[in-house]
Amino acid sequence: MSARDPGDRAPAAPTGPGPSDPIDPRHHVSEYFRLQRWEIPPADGAERMSEFGGRTPVEDHQCGAGGGLLTGGLLTSVDSLGGMAAGLAVLPRWIVTTSMMATIGRVSHQGPLRLHGRVLRRGRNSVVVGLDVVDEGDHDVPVAAVTMTCAVLDPVGMDLHFDRPLVVDMPPPSPNARTPEEFFCIEPGGGPVTRLRLDDHLRNPWGILHGGAVAVLADVAARRAVVAHRSAGGGDRPAADPARLAAADTILHYLRPVKVGPVEARCDVLGGGPTRTLVRVAIHDVGADDRLVELAMVAVLAV
Repeated sequence: MSARDPGDRAPAAPTGPGPSDPIDPRHHVSEYFRLQRWEIPPADGAERMSEFGGRTPVEDHQCGAGGGLLTGGLLTSVDSLGGMAAGLAVLPRWIVTTSMMATIGRVSHQGPLRLHGRVLRRGRNSVVVGLDVVDEGDHDVPVAAVTMTCAVLDPVGMDLHFDRPLVVDMPPPSPNARTPEEFFCIEPGGGPVTRLRLDDHLRNPWGILHGGAVAVLADVAARRAVVAHRSAGGGDRPAADPARLAAADTILHYLRPVKVGPVEARCDVLGGGPTRTLVRVAIHDVGADDRLVELAMVAVLAV
């Protein structure tokens, strides 16, 4: 357990049967951030959709410049929790994330972070989920508010049986603490273009790049772009210290699936003030005729 995980300060985790893991028995991405999840069924058997709770520790090797969980990592856990809430709401069909809008209130966290998700709208072709994140180790101070939209699709014969209410325990700490850049196969470097190698552990059950990997890539790429922009004298401001930059408010649009790779995030610095810079990130699947697959807007803060 990391020194940043308060352990006995966190409320006791729910107990009960785990999921049957019918979608993807590996769960590499959610395991990396050690996401714990539990279903909150409607009280008294009411005809309403379940809500979901989650908890993720704040570990040193996953922290950003602000001292808290990297925003891309935070959004990865949000995507996993919100996707589960949306997916269970449309059974026997399933979902994929199509957009995410995140307002980040704090980039400094004590941890663990606690998540709560609920379905705001369930339509025939889409589901909208609202999620709140608080810092459980800092008196439940608000950290982020997120709205994500999912498209409903045919699961193509996949077995979607779950033991209900669903509970996924927090995975144990990894003996090999890799940084997000290392785990998500983001190549070292700098400048306005950042490349990710699409390894198998980053694919979701449909064989496409996990939405959380896109969030982490957008985070890293936007910060690198700000460093390059400032170093080149962009905006007539002093060069940025990469160790003091943190991604904050983020909008992600998932336009097409990423199936081939490698993946490139190409950034345009749109401007801002001394402490906040707005970056547009266009993500391309280079191996699939270089098609545009995701668009993001990321606010990068000097902290």
